[in-house]
Amino acid sequence: MDRRPHADVAPGVQRLALRTPTLAPATETNSYLVGERDFVLVEPATPYADTQAELFAHIDARVAAGHRFVATLATHHHGDHVGAAEAVVARYGVPLAAHPETARRLHGVVAVTMPCEDGDGRLAAALGMDLAVLHTPGHAPGHLVLHAPADGWTIAGDMVSTLSTIIVDPDDGGDMEAYVTQLRRMAALGPTRLLPAHGDPADDGVALLEAYVRHREGREAKILGAVAAGADTLDAVVERAYDDTPPFVWPIAARSALAHLRRLEARGAVTAFDGDAEQRWKLRETTNP
Repeated sequence: MDRRPHADVAPGVQRLALRTPTLAPATETNSYLVGERDFVLVEPATPYADTQAELFAHIDARVAAGHRFVATLATHHHGDHVGAAEAVVARYGVPLAAHPETARRLHGVVAVTMPCEDGDGRLAAALGMDLAVLHTPGHAPGHLVLHAPADGWTIAGDMVSTLSTIIVDPDDGGDMEAYVTQLRRMAALGPTRLLPAHGDPADDGVALLEAYVRHREGREAKILGAVAAGADTLDAVVERAYDDTPPFVWPIAARSALAHLRRLEARGAVTAFDGDAEQRWKLRETTNP
């Protein structure tokens, strides 16, 4: 990945791929400098001092050139997205922008001083850009993306990746129904370029978002089929529904499988019940009128 300070990936957007403690196959999180002169840092990501120094050098060069550092924004609360947040705020005195739900989850870690809801226009006004802040829960309750309608790009955070699929973990606030809904919402905006937190840009944003929806719906069909075939524990469901993935991936896949099961339960397709030591699932019984 190109870490040069002027690695332009979209009009008014530079990418810095920074080493972070994230899940393989990703080893880095993309931080983005948004704005031609006044600028925002999206994803104050890295917790590592040497990589933070690299990030600061890029920011310092912009400031030395007469540009104004306006704010830093975290798309959500995960550690590989906020590892440098405290250091950036302390060094530059800029506000940390994030959704109020992210602020709640970061309480005691770093203070969010610019809470942003869906449609917040302050960053757009500060940068003089056509820029929309969208609340896109699903992967994380407070997830935000930035969409530039005139230029067609979207900074997608962890809604998508060009390296792998995205985990939706109900035990960390993940919600599969919300996730699929927001993928469809993002696709309806017609982005021509998606800028993910992990991996290279995607030049057909709509196609990638639609592929993610198809993947999730296809996986859910396999999960429902596993329950119908008698798999009633999470481990048994994963073994059947993820038979196309290596077993070493199954513990991680189980997080998204659980999210799918809860979505199926909410839709009335399966019923959860308590087993001897763990929750179990079965097809919902129907009564003919």
